[in-house]
Amino acid sequence: MRTAFAVLGLLLTSPLCLAQDPQLRATAIEMLERAQQVSESPQWPDLERVDAFRVLDAATGPQEGSFSRVVVQGTGRRDELTFGSFHVINVWTSNGLATVRTGEIIPPPLMDVLRLAPTFRVRFDHEDVIYAITNSGVNGRPARCIEFNTIAGEKSSSNEMCMDVQNGAMVQAKLGNQLMEYSDFFPFAGALIPGTIRYSLNGNPHLEVSQTMTELTNPTPNVLAAPPDAQIRRLCTTYRRAFGINMPQPKPGNVGEADVVVRGLIGIDGKVHDAVVQSSDRPELDPAALQLIQQWTFTPAQCDGHPNQGEASFTLHFQ
Repeated sequence: MRTAFAVLGLLLTSPLCLAQDPQLRATAIEMLERAQQVSESPQWPDLERVDAFRVLDAATGPQEGSFSRVVVQGTGRRDELTFGSFHVINVWTSNGLATVRTGEIIPPPLMDVLRLAPTFRVRFDHEDVIYAITNSGVNGRPARCIEFNTIAGEKSSSNEMCMDVQNGAMVQAKLGNQLMEYSDFFPFAGALIPGTIRYSLNGNPHLEVSQTMTELTNPTPNVLAAPPDAQIRRLCTTYRRAFGINMPQPKPGNVGEADVVVRGLIGIDGKVHDAVVQSSDRPELDPAALQLIQQWTFTPAQCDGHPNQGEASFTLHFQ
């Protein structure tokens, strides 16, 4: 299974996929495609979207943040991201990108918000083995749930995605140790948008998002104005991504099989900077993953023939 931001499944090596009922799989794909269509407007207007969120962390206590996006169709957009000391304003227009930043790497909770909102975008891959469609209830309403396994090598996760029977919207997704819950839907531009998103990890509440969308009937001229003291970055005419030179994986040990996903900046020196753990099967392995990622080297990305730093995501596989 693949989302717009991350791969949730890896290469399927099990022969279980051969046992799938083709009609069952076709029905599941149809349900998922309808859920995507329900949350997608046939024509988005000029709009402002605001996601206010709270991170529920037992170690640090609740932390709050926000993400806002203003879109003027055919002209540009303005994003503002805030969490703790991290604050970024990005304005895209035909002149390029105007940006003001107090940090380079987006904090993991903010990345979770961007992945989960405005709604969860996902599709089935060949590694997903669908074995049942069941009737259930979610948020006090009838729902139909797709039951499936995702198999990656010797790892297998039991998953479920539930759609509202009446309107077809996705209301719940259980993917491995993650649980996404969508509720309080409201109509906007011909789409159904969830007003509340809850995200849990390993059975523990982790993130709550409150989401609104408002149509801008008469955007003011300065809505896409560059912020004071903004750095202007021209968009690349030609771009070449970074290529790995040396990317050692953890040596086999007695830790069991686990993946740690790390994000960081690949600098013009080819090294990874400002690395943070985005997700982890075993949090106790995070320090080892961050230490090992410092050994990775790349040929840096290029923008119009010049070395250019860029953010990237890396998976370290412990076995």
